[in-house]
Amino acid sequence: MADTTSAEWSAAPKIYVENVRNGDAAYHISEEAVLKSLISVSSPAALTCRFSDERDIEAFKAADILIASRLDTAFIASEGRTLKLIQCTSAGVEKYAPFTWLAQSTMLTNASGVHTKKVSEFGLMATLMLHNRVPAIATRQRNHEWSRQLRGTAAGLRVMIYGVGALGGAIARSLHRAGFFVTGVRRAGKSIEGGKLMITPDRVLQELPNVDVLILACPLTPETQRVIGLRELSALPRGAGVVNVGRGGIMDHSAHVSCLASGHLSGAILDVFDEEPLPDDSPLWDAPNLMVFPHVSADAPDDYIERCLAILAENLKRARAGESLRNKVDPTLGY
Repeated sequence: MADTTSAEWSAAPKIYVENVRNGDAAYHISEEAVLKSLISVSSPAALTCRFSDERDIEAFKAADILIASRLDTAFIASEGRTLKLIQCTSAGVEKYAPFTWLAQSTMLTNASGVHTKKVSEFGLMATLMLHNRVPAIATRQRNHEWSRQLRGTAAGLRVMIYGVGALGGAIARSLHRAGFFVTGVRRAGKSIEGGKLMITPDRVLQELPNVDVLILACPLTPETQRVIGLRELSALPRGAGVVNVGRGGIMDHSAHVSCLASGHLSGAILDVFDEEPLPDDSPLWDAPNLMVFPHVSADAPDDYIERCLAILAENLKRARAGESLRNKVDPTLGY
């Protein structure tokens, strides 16, 4: 996917917006929101807003830009031949891989970065909850058990964040300000703000024995599929906790439940799962000392779409100037 630079289409693009009927109101993209976000950047030659079950096929075929939260890849491959840019309003795009459906002339950008403020708060909250054994307290409450377990302050707690992109980086900064020792894991090992120690994935197993809380915040790719399994969880010291705000497929949940049941892990807070909503018969519902959050760690309802559209506005400026686009998805990496 080569960049389309110095493009005339960026000044007066034909834009097609596709919403999901009965979807969460926070993710609805209105005509007014699009026009407001682009007012100082471009004057759309055409703007069509439709639900996915009532498409305007002709408008879609003529569009330069598609804005959507869910991508119908087969439909895009068949009818989106004129598309120059697809702005996906979600950060994760792993479900659209492999990207063979995407034309070489079409760029795909995601919403990475719009979640940072909310997820930084959630990461701090979850870490403090695990330190104070809140999942275990909730389990004992359901069992009508009164059992006091005093905990000290959390300053100096050792936290490993597997994946320190937009989400993990925001959590790292928040934890650093709260006085935690943060170890960051990233492919290149490059330093980040708030990271006391930076390592590459090949060093994770070596460092896990020194970790009190493991936070998973990486994208789901072939390299990260089930990257945290029984070997990794067993390497954590007894009493450690786990948080997952990345993707469900990063972790082996059977191994996770086993480590919780044995008491090796003191607790876990999961916000993402292989299947969502979490099926009624999932063993995760009743796993001891595990708290299930329904994928709410990073999405704030206020101004979500406005922040996504700000990425589009910036990228139209960049396209006109012949610059690389922000949040452009690399199909070889999957994010």
